[in-house]
Amino acid sequence: MQIPKRFLTMGMVLIFVVSCAPTAQYSVKEIGSFHIGGRQVTLSNLPVRELILTKDAPPMKVDPNGDFEVEQMYVQYIIPGNQKSRYPLLMWHGGGLTGVTWETKPDGNPGWMQYFLKAGHPVYV
Repeated sequence: MQIPKRFLTMGMVLIFVVSCAPTAQYSVKEIGSFHIGGRQVTLSNLPVRELILTKDAPPMKVDPNGDFEVEQMYVQYIIPGNQKSRYPLLMWHGGGLTGVTWETKPDGNPGWMQYFLKAGHPVYV
């Protein structure tokens, strides 16, 4: 019995994909998050504006007045099961980015957070 070429090709692709999958895994002892800092600010007497966010879209009213929480930070932490360091690594972003900057690289591969977790370091992002 002869195996059709498409099944043979699909099998080879599957073997390639499985062999390229990351094999380095790590255990996690604890995952958590918290907010730090912050204060409440009230904005009042500012004009309501109409904005058009996309071409040909209807205008949208934006009212900047109200109560807002400012100057706070959201922190997510992961402590690996094989912790090898005494102190955690603190990673914070800048330039209008978010903590996701540390999770993966633009090409989808693991970022610095996974690198240090696999090495046994607790990470706070």
